[in-house]
Amino acid sequence: MKPNTPISVSALPAYLATLVLAAAFSLPSTALACGGFFCQAQPVEQNAERILFEVNGDGTITATVEVRYSGDPADFSWVVPVPDTPTLDVVPQSTLTTLDIATVPQIISPPTRCTRPPPLLLPFVGMAEPEQFLQNDAGVDVSDLPSVGPYDDIQVVSSDDPSALTTWLADNGYLITSEMEPFIANYVEQDYKFLGMKLAPQAGISDIAPISMTFAIDQPMVPLVLTSVAAEPEMGVLIFVAANERYEADNFQNLVIDRADVQMNPRTRQNNYYPLSSWMIDEAGGQAFITELAQPSENITDAISSLFLATPDATEVEAYLQLVLARRPYVTRLFTRVSGWEMLTDPTFRPSEGGDISRFIDLSDRPEVEICASDPIADIRQPCGDTYCGVGALCATTDTGMDGCVCPSGTVARSISAPAGLGQPTTRTVTCQLEEFDMLVSAREDGTAPQDPCLNASCGDNGQCVDVGGFATCDCDDNYAAVTDSLGQLTCEKAVRTFDSSQLLWTEANGCSCSTSGTAQSLSRGAIVALALLPLAALRRRQG
Repeated sequence: MKPNTPISVSALPAYLATLVLAAAFSLPSTALACGGFFCQAQPVEQNAERILFEVNGDGTITATVEVRYSGDPADFSWVVPVPDTPTLDVVPQSTLTTLDIATVPQIISPPTRCTRPPPLLLPFVGMAEPEQFLQNDAGVDVSDLPSVGPYDDIQVVSSDDPSALTTWLADNGYLITSEMEPFIANYVEQDYKFLGMKLAPQAGISDIAPISMTFAIDQPMVPLVLTSVAAEPEMGVLIFVAANERYEADNFQNLVIDRADVQMNPRTRQNNYYPLSSWMIDEAGGQAFITELAQPSENITDAISSLFLATPDATEVEAYLQLVLARRPYVTRLFTRVSGWEMLTDPTFRPSEGGDISRFIDLSDRPEVEICASDPIADIRQPCGDTYCGVGALCATTDTGMDGCVCPSGTVARSISAPAGLGQPTTRTVTCQLEEFDMLVSAREDGTAPQDPCLNASCGDNGQCVDVGGFATCDCDDNYAAVTDSLGQLTCEKAVRTFDSSQLLWTEANGCSCSTSGTAQSLSRGAIVALALLPLAALRRRQG
């Protein structure tokens, strides 16, 4: 097996494209779903992707990928690069969701006391029509595969000529810019094919189910390099490996969360788990996976049996997962958050000699917390305690009371979807992304790019909207921070206090880069870069 090689235009590793994070994304009704790295004319975002690998023990690996889509069923199409023609199947719709819930890390909160009856709390629930594929057109071979589940018109497309394949993709409505063409050429040079499928005429969006692909390969692999041009910044990647033993990343660092770094306020439920994870991963150069769970399958079986899921396929899902876990005695859950410009190498996974890792983060030995009596101080959320803005960026409290991001030179603010914390719903937050990481530069130059998103967006009076990759971002003035609303609209607000990433450890004296009196500190972008070079507070990080 060839070693992994960072890619710009160089050759991809031989086992590339076993699986691409190419679920069908939420698109306007006139666009096809995106596959891997090329999309139809409207840009799309990839948020957290969930993948289950089964190491079958017979020289094959089965990759089950979540497929998500909203829009007209007639507009649905899913295209993914593959090393060879796979064996296909579908699994119950809620399979990966159920496996996620049964294995997600849980915080056991610090002890609490109640000196008066608590108030009644309501339950918190957080938890153009496409053209027909062209047959054997201009040096492109198209082979039909049998229908499976709700999917029809399943075809494997191949070519020896990168330009012929590029032309075929463009003719079938995909937006291919010059920045994307090297990726296609690398696929073709490595003899990869493209698997495409649509929904059967009688199928609807509610019928979409995860797709399983079985290949004869050596290791589970996620082709992040190929995902980079369509990925949302800080995209979550959640990997399950069901095998005979624990697995770990082969060519990425392996991390575990140190319990001492996890913070939680039992009164507000605020916790720092996900931003802490992002910081740890960035400290590893964006090339790391956190092992969140490593357990015998029987423990996962028990967790699944104890779940009550109000999904129509709950019984079917439980039966399917019980079969998987019965034939694969060990489950590993690995998580990362990664941005497109960090997707330089495709992570592979190997057996690990490490021991079991519990999903429970036990904070019950910490001081008792009063949760009923009035305590205005304890009810205040930790400023910037659950907001991570990216490498070299600062989190800021603003005069509107919201946390925002002050981005360093060369980056702009982007609104993204992210979990607010363990046990918290997905919400909108801000991150700083590289302005130069833009796959639509040539499309703008030749007039084929989608409409400028800044035509319908504004950063307010204290910042400039910038089109980066077809998405509206904000370049805020000095002393202003970008904040986002629940719809993803960004505004540059006055920064009151700024903090570096060590504020995620909830030690307010550490990490505050301004006067604790609450007055705003003037921070130019050059000053931010200088601050980024200072040693951060010790972040306890252990190898998994």
